[in-house]
Amino acid sequence: MMSCREVVKLVSEDLDHPLSLRRRIALRFHTMMCGSCARYRRQLRALERLLRGPAARAIALAGTARQGEPIDGLSDAGREAIRRLLKS
Repeated sequence: MMSCREVVKLVSEDLDHPLSLRRRIALRFHTMMCGSCARYRRQLRALERLLRGPAARAIALAGTARQGEPIDGLSDAGREAIRRLLKS
């Protein structure tokens, strides 16, 4: 069985490119047995979804928009929340 250290490396690699079948099986087997590594993998996937999702695009748009320029696809409340985050 893989060590937790090896799993951390594989989980990161999995975000960058698809793993071979052998490595995917080994990763899956380890995370079935190790709750800590399974939790780490879930957390990393959630973080990736946040960083690549609509919220990340909205924040990027907010950072490039000129003062008073509308940010497409966001409600007024969403724009205001982003402005507060950027000011803090």
